[in-house]
Amino acid sequence: MKKRYKFLLGLLVLLLVAVLFRTTFYRMAGDWLIVQDTLEQSDAIFLLGGGAFDRVDETAKLIEQGLAAKVICTGALVPDILKVLKIEHREAEVSRIGLVDNYNIPGEVVDTLLSGTSTREESELVLAYCLEHDFKTVIILSSSFHTRRVNNVFKPLLEPEGIKVIIHGAPSSQYRESEWWKFEAGMIMVNNEYMKHLYYFLKY
Repeated sequence: MKKRYKFLLGLLVLLLVAVLFRTTFYRMAGDWLIVQDTLEQSDAIFLLGGGAFDRVDETAKLIEQGLAAKVICTGALVPDILKVLKIEHREAEVSRIGLVDNYNIPGEVVDTLLSGTSTREESELVLAYCLEHDFKTVIILSSSFHTRRVNNVFKPLLEPEGIKVIIHGAPSSQYRESEWWKFEAGMIMVNNEYMKHLYYFLKY
């Protein structure tokens, strides 16, 4: 009986700690997903597919700061909302249109890679593009909570080839990263990222 009471007491203490410090745990879980390197002048910015609204906005800011003279948008998937409207623009094309039409970025500055449906596939396409164009330093831009996975995939692939990789995250317009658990979109994003980290760990 004493062992049982000790177990129940220990469980109660753990639950109490979890409740009292849940905000700290939540914030730590979100912070772990974010990798943000120091920005510097680069040969190009690779804007990864997905989350175009936030990523395009952040990319435009970096271009305006003069951090790169070239943007390459990736992504082969057609966003669901465009499928409903029967508009066959892939993610890379959507990002390019956003930069050119909404931010007045010159068309000749923005290129597209109309392939790649995963972070792994995009990294291989980016490597090939960098080698073809002799890029030595590149900024890889994605959503903030996506950056640790991007970091773990891109750097081991590109840096042995002499290409410096700078990871940069675009903040979300749907939630605050520091309080992601208060927003449905934030909860979905963090949950998905941890599931994808597990998938990549098991597969690669």
